[in-house]
Amino acid sequence: MRSDYKILIVDDDPMNIDILMDDLEDLYVLRSAESGEEALQIIPEFHPDLILLDIMMSGIDGYEVCRRIRADDRYNSIKIILISGRAMEDERQKGYAVGADDYVTKPFEVEELVEKIRLLDNNGHQ
Repeated sequence: MRSDYKILIVDDDPMNIDILMDDLEDLYVLRSAESGEEALQIIPEFHPDLILLDIMMSGIDGYEVCRRIRADDRYNSIKIILISGRAMEDERQKGYAVGADDYVTKPFEVEELVEKIRLLDNNGHQ
């Protein structure tokens, strides 16, 4: 059964967006953005509960998008999971320092990601 929990997927690789959309579309309400700039435009009207945010993007990277979201008090309740191909500890620490709630490295198991989403869902959606 699909939840009303809203997730914004942000990645500059359309194939990565398609994979996440296919894996999550039966579970959540989804939108996507192919850049940090586009994500920042979508947030005010979509009001996501969670953002799955790629770090390595052209233009504004995921760290800067996260920083900007956290600087806006209207978005305090939005959860952010950074997604990266880099598994180094300093990258994770940088992600947490800019306000990410969690950090997932590629490739990842969909089941693990869904469990992380469920744990961040304060409203208890399943």
